[in-house]
Amino acid sequence: MSKKEKGENRKALPKFAVTMLGSLFAGGVLGFIVGCSRVLGPETAALAEGLNRALEAATPWGIPVSSVLILGTCFLLYRSAARKYAAWDGGDEDETSESIEETLSWVLLLSAVQSLINFFFMAAFCVYSLGENVGGLATVGVFLVSFGFVIFAQQKAVDLERKMNPEKHGSVYDTKFQKKWVASCDESEQRQIGQASYRAYMVTGRFCIGLWLVLVVLSLVFEISLLPVFVLLVVWGVLQVTYALECIRLSRRPSP
Repeated sequence: MSKKEKGENRKALPKFAVTMLGSLFAGGVLGFIVGCSRVLGPETAALAEGLNRALEAATPWGIPVSSVLILGTCFLLYRSAARKYAAWDGGDEDETSESIEETLSWVLLLSAVQSLINFFFMAAFCVYSLGENVGGLATVGVFLVSFGFVIFAQQKAVDLERKMNPEKHGSVYDTKFQKKWVASCDESEQRQIGQASYRAYMVTGRFCIGLWLVLVVLSLVFEISLLPVFVLLVVWGVLQVTYALECIRLSRRPSP
């Protein structure tokens, strides 16, 4: 090992050791608090039952209320972007075009959030209210309608982006939309996509570590099974393995 590599290791080791000791201390304190809560705290079964009842009561209203708020915001943002586009003079890199693209990005982000909310409350419906025929049909109908508006919002945002950049191509109704869209981006945009993807990879990895710790603590407090931890590790493993295999695949590409 070279002197440079040894020097970098020696420089990073103290910070790593302090981090590990701090994590150990925080874990000890947290474990002590959890132990005290199980001995002196409220009945966890009653608390869990209260949370279940609250979620069961909110399930029928989760999708319609969130759809009105979030998709309504998407509509307002899209209308704002459309008005800016109508007044746009066609400049390539002016503030107006950047503002339009940022607004459309928010439309796509909020619509993606709404789709996650839809999946969550649909799963909650399956757990709590699957046996209710009339209510079940209504919930499934609201779920489908909400997703229809999600796709519609994304389609309108993509179409406006394509009007601004005619070289872009792809339809949100196409199963290969993302691949075609990235292929139509220039090198600068593809580099931004790569940087954003790496940032998402790093943040997701750290989030998985934090969520694993939370689930372990909750398993001590509420005595939940290991299934949530297993599912989390499966998702985390898919992320890690996919990233590593893709790096290996890309490294094998012949030089241009």
